[in-house]
Amino acid sequence: KQWYQRRVRVVSTQSTGGEEEREVNEGFRCIAHGEYGDAYQHFSRAVNQNPRNTVAAINGAVCLLYMGRLGDSILQFEGALKTTLHPTLLFNLVSLYELKTAASTTKKYQLLDMVTSKTDWEAFPFEFLRL
Repeated sequence: KQWYQRRVRVVSTQSTGGEEEREVNEGFRCIAHGEYGDAYQHFSRAVNQNPRNTVAAINGAVCLLYMGRLGDSILQFEGALKTTLHPTLLFNLVSLYELKTAASTTKKYQLLDMVTSKTDWEAFPFEFLRL
């Protein structure tokens, strides 16, 4: 319960408020009860309202992973990267690439190319790629 309350406070500072915030909070409640499918739906609605909500995007992808949908989880992380280059998104995506395929190094280099084309790469923490 304490963890949930801390997450609600963090989400409250990162969302635009209103319905988006309620969806994220309800998603966390569902996770706490092991209801990953319902949690995913709540996080998806929050992302639809605010595509830059990395908390909702990450947790939605994690729910997919918990439901055994590794491929869909990867797609969720890849989709989230189209709106924001958040290091946590990248780290989790690299980890899933390593779980899914022996060719993860190729995927990591593709991520590296994408990141360097979209950001000030000299200031970006690349150690998460584990190359």
